[in-house]
Amino acid sequence: MSITIKQIAKHVGVSPATVSRVLSGRGAHLISEATRQRVWRAAEELDYHPNLAARSLVTGHTGIVALWMSELFTSFHARVVQLVEEHLHQQGYDTLIWCISRLSGTAWHGVGRVDGILVHEGAVYLQKVWKPLQRRGIPLVSMGAYALTDTDHVRIDLYQGATLAIRHLLEAGCRRIAYLVNAESRYVGEPRRDGYDRVMSAAGLLPEYIIATDQSRAESSLAVRRAVQEHGLPDGIFCHNDEMAIGAYHGLRLLGVHVPDDVAIVGCDGIEDTEYLDVPLTTIRQPLEEMCRLGVEFLQKRIAEPHIERQSALLRPALVVRASTQRR
Repeated sequence: MSITIKQIAKHVGVSPATVSRVLSGRGAHLISEATRQRVWRAAEELDYHPNLAARSLVTGHTGIVALWMSELFTSFHARVVQLVEEHLHQQGYDTLIWCISRLSGTAWHGVGRVDGILVHEGAVYLQKVWKPLQRRGIPLVSMGAYALTDTDHVRIDLYQGATLAIRHLLEAGCRRIAYLVNAESRYVGEPRRDGYDRVMSAAGLLPEYIIATDQSRAESSLAVRRAVQEHGLPDGIFCHNDEMAIGAYHGLRLLGVHVPDDVAIVGCDGIEDTEYLDVPLTTIRQPLEEMCRLGVEFLQKRIAEPHIERQSALLRPALVVRASTQRR
């Protein structure tokens, strides 16, 4: 026979509500550390396993939140997953992760098993399904540079980040500044592209694009080497993200080009790798910690109060200046 919360409470000598708080994580901070340890020891000794289906029927909640990610293969996306999982765990939720680009057209995978959905990027996919989700009453928060603003959202302003980056390159003396970007992301309306174009135009300079087939380091390295061999060396490169910036740095080193004296480089995202190269890279750091904290906070509010007004936040990135743009 399955062990119940009431049996654990009797074994420990506390109320069932106390045991529930400890095991679910919700309100556990209100319980003393000594009591929490006693409850966990008792649960282990009695071989307690929560009946998630029964809990869902009683409470109307599963204790699970879905995290839909646009990508999962870079350290940037891994950092988002880590931060979201930490914040959800602190609030007593488990995390179920899906890559949104692999969802079927209906996108109902697991919807009946989650209390809400957090979506990072993937606004194109989300646009197709958020209204049906809304009709079904599924709480949802969109996050990132490509957040869907028709629902609760936390958006990061990479247009401003790009303008900061290009102005910084101009101040460093660069006049031929190329934008390294993959073909799929080079479209009018993309915030980094728009910020780059605007500042270059205002400075009376022609935009120049280095197009990679994808955002990988290997393809970015190859694209930069080909561009330099065919069109000569720019004196500044603004990169769509840090993965591409690391690839660009690698490609330039293979050509014997010195960073930053020959070419200054700026990346985007703020991943840790950029700080540990021989020449640390200047980058646009996205405020991921604040984004994930607010995203979880907005989702909790929406779960608790389904009819509140739309919640929104606009976060500003910061330019972190390192050796890759500090020219002599």
